[in-house]
Amino acid sequence: MTDHSRPLLLVLNAGSSSVKFSLYDATDSGAGNPCLGHGSLEAHTDTDLLIFRHADGAQQSAAWPRTDGAPDTGTLLNLMQWIDHHAEGHLCAAAHRVVHGGARTLTCARVNSTLMRELQALVPMAPLHQPLCLAPILYLAREHGGLAQFACFDTAFHHSLDPLETSFGLPRAMTEQGLRRYGFHGLSYAYIAGVLPEYDQRAAQGRTIVAHLGNGASLCAMHNRVSRGTTMGFSTLDGLLMGTRPGRLDPGLLLFLMRERGMTAQALEDLLYHQCGLLGVSGGIASDMRELTASTAPAAEEAVALFVRSVVREIGAMAAVLGGLDALVFTGGIGENAAPIRNAILDRCAWLGLEHSPDSPTQHGACLSLPGSKVSAWTIATDENAVIARHALELLHSSA
Repeated sequence: MTDHSRPLLLVLNAGSSSVKFSLYDATDSGAGNPCLGHGSLEAHTDTDLLIFRHADGAQQSAAWPRTDGAPDTGTLLNLMQWIDHHAEGHLCAAAHRVVHGGARTLTCARVNSTLMRELQALVPMAPLHQPLCLAPILYLAREHGGLAQFACFDTAFHHSLDPLETSFGLPRAMTEQGLRRYGFHGLSYAYIAGVLPEYDQRAAQGRTIVAHLGNGASLCAMHNRVSRGTTMGFSTLDGLLMGTRPGRLDPGLLLFLMRERGMTAQALEDLLYHQCGLLGVSGGIASDMRELTASTAPAAEEAVALFVRSVVREIGAMAAVLGGLDALVFTGGIGENAAPIRNAILDRCAWLGLEHSPDSPTQHGACLSLPGSKVSAWTIATDENAVIARHALELLHSSA
């Protein structure tokens, strides 16, 4: 019999075509709050498909006729109704991944009208991601006003960067107005930093680069598990080549496109967020690394090679920031699952003292480096939702 008395925390991570979510037991604020399962609500051609995997491995699914927009009112309505009918408990709070937290140094904050105004003011800094993050918060505030809500910020982990890492070569007045490097993927990096001692004490106490490689990709240089450098900057466009974003780019190229090709700011934004990266370099074949590595088209092979070169170049830059390197950790969809990409990157990092076997293990949590390697290498699955849940539950119970 389902126990509806148990309080539950809903963790939401909203994207452009899907809403990923997790349910946690919210009985207390201790570290032992179990995750009851992970789910996703994805937009397909004519249906919204929900899949939920319980912690014990059991799976449930549901489908509804698709409505336009993601996440839209219909999608979130379906999700909340499904939770109401199928979850083993009742919702007492919701916590959200928010890409941009501005200059905030704390990872998590309780949502109120003042915070929402601050986060909405940051939309121009993250126009692709911030509106998607805020949409579920606004919906739940409107339709479930009694539900406590918390926002957890991807930028907060990088508050430890020193001014030489956050500053661009801009006039000081502009820097003081917030035109600076922020860094992103902080919730993922916070998770890796938290579990790193379980894998490698030397890496946890020393100089480690974490490579979060997925459709969005970045590196974080950590010393003693504290962020000292990162590849994303003012926006999520900077740094590594990504699925549809170009990564590091000469700003003179953008001036040329505006002056000589007459491109507007809106056209440039669409180009940079949606048409570049692996998709653009491959000539439109795919933004998904799985499709590109399976293709024999020269343009697909070039896109993969450019991605590897981009990661290796930035690893060199992050190693310079740290003054050396003790460990390299791969995480994210590509980092955790694409062994050929990892091996290509590891091959090109031999100059750092990193030795690995061509037959590196593929399971999560595996050591990829040889026993005598000066630099260790690992693949560790990230869990942003676990970080969000921990911080939200701490605030929920401290306020209670």
